[in-house]
Amino acid sequence: MGKKTACIAVVLALLVSVFGCSKKTVELDPQMKTNIEEIVKMGVRQEVYTKYGKAPGITVDKIDARDASVNDYYQLVFTATGSYTVVADKDELYTGTFTIDGHWEAHGCGTGECKLTAAKNGLKTLPEQSTLSELEQVIKTEATESTTEPTPSTIYQPLDDYIAANTPSMGRIVEQVYESDVNQDGHLDLCVTVVYGSGIISSAIVVYDVKNDKGYILDERMTCDYEILGADKDLVAVCRTQYGKDAKTYGVLAIEGDNLVFVENEEIGATTPVRNG
Repeated sequence: MGKKTACIAVVLALLVSVFGCSKKTVELDPQMKTNIEEIVKMGVRQEVYTKYGKAPGITVDKIDARDASVNDYYQLVFTATGSYTVVADKDELYTGTFTIDGHWEAHGCGTGECKLTAAKNGLKTLPEQSTLSELEQVIKTEATESTTEPTPSTIYQPLDDYIAANTPSMGRIVEQVYESDVNQDGHLDLCVTVVYGSGIISSAIVVYDVKNDKGYILDERMTCDYEILGADKDLVAVCRTQYGKDAKTYGVLAIEGDNLVFVENEEIGATTPVRNG
């Protein structure tokens, strides 16, 4: 009986050493933490935009990572918590919190389930977006302005095809769609920020000339990230961030030759994004 008990104890000890080890807390190095924060923000941004039709500001408060390299496919798994903010039509600021689960593999990072609390402004809850998405509203607007009503495929599909053909298929989020006459031909173009990557996250800008069925992209992966801050009918305000640095430059989009370019403009700043309309 004593030998049997001893054997069970040894087996239990081995199980604890193997499976317990796989869930031990991991202290993340700065680069890994930055990578995970970026993929968390991508997941939360997609979830908030899908639910409310608005791009959020995101703060990651805490990341708990656990070693999963012994008995799981992943090298580590993590849970991240934090808060998000969205601005409604009348500049009302709504806030909410999130919890998101994810994993890290040899080739990069991924997210699983993302849970959001409802975004609130005091006691008022931000309503979820209507059945028409923002892009569908753009399509509807274009349709009413045209004598021949275009279908969603004639507006959205070429834009989607252009993005797919010009950014790597390693995980991609298309953010809020803006309308602005970037090429100054008298017709509105569709302008979007595209966030893509696996492990290393990049941010590019795509402008699609609906009238002439032509796309442009501003993408400097591993050098600079570009993000649309807002737009009106005449200009698109943009933030450029140097990769691996916190150096930001503000400006606008323009078409020069046959290329989409960033033009510095000191009047554009982080606190003064313009809005569509």
